[in-house]
Order: sequence, then C-alpha cells, then structure tokens
Amino acid sequence: MRVVVVGTGHVGLVTAATLAALGHDVIGLDRDEEKIGQLKRGMCPFFEPGLQEIIDDGVAVGRLRFETEPDEAVAGVEVLFVCVGTPARSSGEANLVAVERAARDIARHLTGPVVVVEKSTVPAGTSNRLHQALMQERPDLANDLEVISNPEFLREGRAVDDSLHPDRLLVGATSRRGFETMRRLYDPLIRKGHRLIETDIATAELAKHACNAFLALKISYANALARLCERAGADVTAVADVMGSDPRIGRAFLDAGLGYGGYCFPKDLQAFERFANQLGYDFPLLREVARINDEAVRAAVEKVKDSVWNLEDKRIALLGLAFKPGTDDVRFSPALALARHLIDEHATVVGYDPQAGANAKTEVPELEIAPDAYEAIQGAHCLVMCTGWDEFRALDLRQMKDRLAYPIVVDGRNFFDPIEMRKMGFVYHGTGRRLASEAY
Repeated sequence: MRVVVVGTGHVGLVTAATLAALGHDVIGLDRDEEKIGQLKRGMCPFFEPGLQEIIDDGVAVGRLRFETEPDEAVAGVEVLFVCVGTPARSSGEANLVAVERAARDIARHLTGPVVVVEKSTVPAGTSNRLHQALMQERPDLANDLEVISNPEFLREGRAVDDSLHPDRLLVGATSRRGFETMRRLYDPLIRKGHRLIETDIATAELAKHACNAFLALKISYANALARLCERAGADVTAVADVMGSDPRIGRAFLDAGLGYGGYCFPKDLQAFERFANQLGYDFPLLREVARINDEAVRAAVEKVKDSVWNLEDKRIALLGLAFKPGTDDVRFSPALALARHLIDEHATVVGYDPQAGANAKTEVPELEIAPDAYEAIQGAHCLVMCTGWDEFRALDLRQMKDRLAYPIVVDGRNFFDPIEMRKMGFVYHGTGRRLASEAY
C-alpha cells in the first residue's frame, strides 16, 4: 500500500520505518528540513535500538523515503498517518495545533480516496475535529475521505520490536472501509497471530490515555509503597514480587524508584485529567499519581542530603540521565529533575549516560557530563543510580568504591544488591528496601 506518515518524531519515524519493513511504500513527511536532511543522509535523528538498521534497509530497497513538501508526497496515498506532537498547554490540556495544521496542510494536496489515521495521542473526540478541518479544506472529498484512530502502544527503547511484534493492534473506525483498509495494512502482522482489536473511534482514543494513566498509577503506587516500607522495615521489591504473583495484578510497572518520566506519561496523565474535567468529572486520583511521582525525586534528594550533610562543596555523581534505558530521550527525566534540585542547593553534579549525555547537557547546562561511568564517579561524595542501563551491570564495585570520595550510594532504581553493597563497604540507600540504619 502507499502510505504517508506526517511527522518523523519517535512515533512517526518508527511507524514509517516498520511499515516499510512490512512491505509497504512509505514516505516520511516533515516540515523540519534539518531532520529530513539528516534522514536523507542516512542519519537517524535520535537513538532507538534497531531503528537505524530498518531505516537503512527500507531506503536501500526503495520502500522508504523522506520529504518536506506534501504536494507530491501525498498524491495517490491510500493511508495517511498523523504522528505530530501533542504537547501539554500551560493548563495541562493537550495542544492539538500541530494536528490541525497537519490536516489542513495535507488536505490541499490529496488527490483521491484516503484513510487518515490518528496515531498521535489525542483526547476522545479529536477525530471529529480532524475530519471537520479536512472537510473545510476539501469539501469535494466528502465521500472519499475517512478519519480513523489507531493509537500507538510503543515503549521507547523497545519501539521497533513493539511495532513488529505488537501485543495488540487497536483500530477505531466508523465504516467497513476503514476497518478493511487497516486490516490490509497490518495483514503481515495479523497473519502471524498478533491480536487486532476493532472498536468505535471514541473508545480507541480514550483507551490510549487510559492505558498510560494506569501504568503511571502502578509506578506511583510502588513508590508510595516504598515510602511505607522504609518506615515499616519492609522490602518493597519483595512486596512487589508478592503482588505480582497475583495474575490480577502482574509484576510489570511495580518497580519503585525515581518515578516515571519521558514525553508521554507526564503530559498524557495531565491531559487525561483535564479531559475528564471538561466532561464534568473530577478525577483526583490522577492528580495524586503525579504528586507521588514528584515526591519520588524529592525523597532521593533528601537521602543524598542525609548522607553527605551539606550539599555545598559536595560532588554528586549521577549514573544514567535518560528517563529510561534504551533511549537518548531526557524529556521529563527524573534524573535531570534530581540534578536541578541538587544544583539549586549548590552541589556540583556530574553525570554519565551511554546515549543521553549531549541531550542532558542541553537541558541542564550546569550539569557536568563525564565520558564514562568511572570518570563520573571519580572524587564524588555520593553516587546516585538514576537509570538502570545494562552497561552499568558490568561496573567493578571495588573500583567504584576506590574512586568515590565517600563510599555512599543512593540507589534510585534498586539496581544493586543491598547485601553485596554492604559487604563491599558501601553505605547503601535503596528505595523502599530494608537497610542498616548507619550513616557515613
């Protein structure tokens, strides 16, 4: 099928590249000339495991190309994905300006029947507004144009695998034509047994927000438990294991730590709560989820301060700066929130991340970036584990201890084994874990 993907951010670029890998002819369309220039030169504009390889493959066989102008790109297109950003407004509502602009921009160049697919995370009801905008530009296509919803459920760091091996494909449409078009598009995945869920558009739109909000809720629940476990002398990881053994609950997203971050959870949680308010329903649970998430970073700050006393003249090392392993994305990163708190209290903060160092420096210019983990640790009075990259599992604990000015570790991801750390002579502070009470 002929496919155009409008927007080449994390969702759009992965969507374009993986659809090309499924055998479709795909154009990635974006007004950002610098980004498209990078892609045309064979350079992926951000890090996502496996993405560079499938982009290279798609370009090499002629199934994937990138353009900045919609006139020729959208001519004869059968399926057109809208994958532009929906950032939060100051009110917390989703900003849908880019969605409307994309619709009006491409409408002028459509030449025939097309299914327009909402892929961006949007409030329920957006498809109606999107269809209205398209019709205002092209009333002559009233019988040839349909808007449907096909939310993404991609995890940064696993987005390519999630696209090619999805646990579900969700399509919301109003006609047989819309459903049949998407069945054709995803036929290679459906034939492999991947589940297709078909529903009305409002359900599909709302389901995406509902999923992200619930996952954020599980993380904040684990962090609230961590605060309780620290007071009760219990171990939050063991509590989560017990909870996870119940199939009604599941173990995923019950890891206590610095909290969730990234582009999606914070803004989607806020947008979902504002959307509920617009419908006349107060949803205070969602506000509490966000409050507990902020509390997780403040709790880590207090552990650092308790460990080193005054932060002035202290050097604090942060391992991991991306909001999660497997990405260079630092948007709403808990590690950077922690860095800002520590810098505001006059600590010197140095960090290392396998992929996100440059992005972190852009976000927090006062942050020193080290070339590797050991250089970050050298001379630090406290080490904070912020992002659990697999690379850090190979760290030599003895060398870590020798390089630290004080052998203090605040483990914001429960990455290390507490017993081993204490045996090695570290003053170890986990998150919600049963620990000895001594301080350095």
